[in-house]
Amino acid sequence: MLGLHEKQRKILDYLLECPEGAPLDDIAGHLDITRTAAKEHLVKIEALGLLRFQDRGGFVGRPRRYYRLSEEGHEIFPRRYSWLSNVLLGFLSEEMSSEAMTRMMEKLAKRVVVSMRDRFEKQRNTKDLFTEICRVLNELGYRASLKQSDLRKGVIIEATNCVYHSVAKENPSLCSFDRGLIAQASGGMTVKLENCIARGDAVCRFCVRQRAPN
Repeated sequence: MLGLHEKQRKILDYLLECPEGAPLDDIAGHLDITRTAAKEHLVKIEALGLLRFQDRGGFVGRPRRYYRLSEEGHEIFPRRYSWLSNVLLGFLSEEMSSEAMTRMMEKLAKRVVVSMRDRFEKQRNTKDLFTEICRVLNELGYRASLKQSDLRKGVIIEATNCVYHSVAKENPSLCSFDRGLIAQASGGMTVKLENCIARGDAVCRFCVRQRAPN
């Protein structure tokens, strides 16, 4: 966990089991350390943005400070997003036609791009734009890299990881998400999937060109 000290990891584990938060005394008691040591660990964890606190008043005495995980703190714990999304996509592909699945994945790609539009619009040139597109793909788990940025020859993006590999082998319409995201983020350019991991290739290779004028 982000190179945290063992005690700090244990604090996060403990707070995960305390959704309403826990006071300093309880945290120190759980770890069998002093209040001072516990506070030092909490300060370091808070600096990483992994927890927040709230002061709550009691019937008597001063308010007590309760510590709880922040959203960022929750996200450092293992998730099964990949497994769950693959199960969900597999289920949808069984219930929907290939055409309907393609339309849905293209709409999903458009929604993702709209949520990040400012990241693409502020890029100054073609190379910067496609470098940012690769960065977004990597945030989604693709392990993408920009192999060629000359638009006259065709921009080349290669990804070494297919985020829905096991499902896409039976449902190639899922690949319309990848193409749709690159097309939308590039302002409507034409995207051709030249190689595909789901088809047995070593990488997913996208060639991007300017759309031909009508």
